[in-house]
Amino acid sequence: MKLLLVTMFSVISPFSVQPAAVPAAHDMQWTAMEEKASEVTLAVDHSETFQHFRTLNGISLDDTMSELSTKKGQPVHKQEDPYLGCPEFHFRDVKVGVCVDTGAIHYVHIDASENDLILNGERIEMDIESIHQALGEPYYVAEDGEVFLRGDHALKVYMKSGSRQIEGIDLFDETVS
Repeated sequence: MKLLLVTMFSVISPFSVQPAAVPAAHDMQWTAMEEKASEVTLAVDHSETFQHFRTLNGISLDDTMSELSTKKGQPVHKQEDPYLGCPEFHFRDVKVGVCVDTGAIHYVHIDASENDLILNGERIEMDIESIHQALGEPYYVAEDGEVFLRGDHALKVYMKSGSRQIEGIDLFDETVS
């Protein structure tokens, strides 16, 4: 009786070492299935274009005064920037803060009155959804707008408080205070 119980236990035990019988391939039923092509929606990849912020409306932070006047002509207006103590040159589509003693461009600014901005030569509509689509999510959201960083350069989109209405955009070197 003990032998019978031990034998039965070893056959039905989960610890049994006997392999289960696998059906032969020719005994299995086969069903032909039609392969479906998956739909792929490609996202527009701007990562190469906007890996760095080089120019805003054609002006680079590395431009000289000579290059600025070659690109934009004579300014229509010039006034003192109260924060930097340097002149701000107003051109038709852009304002540029330049410290004449160093020749350094501190910022490039465009007003919301422009229909779009031209960043690194690429045209982007002047609305926050288009800017997000092109640049991704902002690095920082401030009370007065959103900041996007690429290397040492920052792009700040100034917005009317409590809304998504753009008031202006600045390109500047975030390491310069």
